[in-house]
Order: sequence, then C-alpha cells, then structure tokens
Amino acid sequence: MSHGRHRAVLTAPARSLRLPALALVTLLGAGALGSGPQPTADGVEPVASSASPSAERSSSAASRSTEREALSPERDAPPAPTPMPTPTVVPAPEPAAQPAVEPAPEPVPAVTGQLWTTAAVNVRTGPSVDAAQVTTAAAATVVDVTGATQDGWSQVVWEGAAAWVSSRYLSETEPAPAPVSAPASASASASAGAAGTSSAACGVSSGIESGLQSNAIAVYRSVCAAFPQVSSYGGLRPGDGGDHGTGRAVDVMVSGETGWDIARYLQANAGSLGISYIIYEQQIWMAGDPAGAWAGMEDRGGATANHFDHVHVSTS
Repeated sequence: MSHGRHRAVLTAPARSLRLPALALVTLLGAGALGSGPQPTADGVEPVASSASPSAERSSSAASRSTEREALSPERDAPPAPTPMPTPTVVPAPEPAAQPAVEPAPEPVPAVTGQLWTTAAVNVRTGPSVDAAQVTTAAAATVVDVTGATQDGWSQVVWEGAAAWVSSRYLSETEPAPAPVSAPASASASASAGAAGTSSAACGVSSGIESGLQSNAIAVYRSVCAAFPQVSSYGGLRPGDGGDHGTGRAVDVMVSGETGWDIARYLQANAGSLGISYIIYEQQIWMAGDPAGAWAGMEDRGGATANHFDHVHVSTS
C-alpha cells in the first residue's frame, strides 16, 4: 500500500505540469498577444476600453496639436516675406556716332569732242534752267563735250565734273568777236557827261517814283531832263527777284543809237547817281570798269529779255 501511495503522489504532479503547458499553447493560438482580452494573474478578465487604438491615437494627436497651438501660435503663421533688394538701373549706353558716309562722286564721262560757245552762257549741274549754276562761260570759250544731249541741253565736262550747257549756244566753229559799243569819241563822252544830273521832277511816267529807292529816282529824273525824247519808263515790279522787286532799278524804254547815248551818259555819271550796272543790247557794264569794258550776255530769247528795246539801270 505504501508503495502505491507513493506512485500516486508522483503521478499527480506530472499531470499538473502538462496542463499549464497546453494552456499556454492555447492562449498563444488564440492571440493572447493582443487579439483578445487577456486574463490577469488572478484569472479576472480586464474591462475592454470603448475606444479603439486608432481613435486613441487621433485623440492624442489632436490633444498635442491643441497644446502646441496654445503654446506657440506663431509657428503656424506664414513667414514674413523677405524684402527684395532695390534693382539698380543702369542706363543703356548711347550708341556710338556713326561717321557720315559721303556719297561716292559720280564718274566723269568721257570727252568725245569740243565746241565753242557763241555767247556768254550759264554752265549748270543739270539739263534745266532750274539746275544750280556752276559758272558762266564767256563767249568764244572752248568746252569739252561728251556727246550726250537732253531736252535741248548738251553735257560738257567742266573743271573735271559733268555739267550741262544750252545746246543753242554751242557751235562747231569759232564765232566772230561780238561788237563792243563804246563812246564814239572822247568829245562825245565829254558831252554826255557835261549834261550832268538833275533833280527836277519828270512829267513822263511820274507814277513810278512811289515805288523807287532814292538812287533810282535820281537816275529817272536825270535821264528825263537830259533826254526829253524818251516817252516811257519802268520801275517797281512786285514779285521780281531782282532789283526791280526792291525798287532799285529803272528801265529807260528806248532802242537804237539813242539807247547807247543814254548808256554813255549814265556811265559818265555812275558815281554821283549810285549806279551798280547797266545792260543794253545783250551787253552789260559794271560800275568801276572802264567805259569800253562791256561784256556779252547769254541769249535770253527775245528783244525785251535781251534788252534791245530798253536800257536797264540798277542802283545801290
């Protein structure tokens, strides 16, 4: 009997040791690590919380956020803008002045021959009376021509440049010298000057005085007194670009030899009458030149334009 009781005592503890091991395995399989309620050491099951873990985390995060806002509200405020530096305005550099480009000179045309001028003629830059005047070529001047013509003008080479001359004043042969009018004799010149000047009023074309300057009036009155046969005079011409437009010129309407008598009289008294120049029969005399130094003028196309029907007198 005693042997049997001893075996019972030994067997009972072995079974009690196996039960806890099975219970442990059962607990692990059931998710004792967090999948369900866990028994405590006293065998009492804890009361489950009504809030889920994710809700608790949300609540905790909200609580911490509220605490942060209460402690430091400035942390959520937008950062102050960084002030931008004031840009420095640099003026654009002025463009460098470009040197003026002068046009290339026109090539000088080839000379094909030579012609003579038949009278004093204007040399112009183009084939027109409106073109600029280069100079006036005297009568019987030899000019180089290129053979080019346009509207009654001939191209010439004058002082190394192309120019133009009216074709009507060019000839293939040398013209005869123009007659030079001069006092017939010293006695004739003396008698013309002996007449002297006059300030007496003139009854012929007396209305012209209102538009004349003082020297022109003196010429008009003196010729009227010395040559009573003259029946007409001309004076101011408004709009005229010459001395007639300013009242400094007088036209003595006469022709033939009488005109030369009046011209010689005016030459002899040019100083006291303030005369600048005299034109008659397509010739001109400038004050200060000798009495016989008349120069030919270019043909202007008519008796009046060439001064064959009047003596023109310009004054200072």
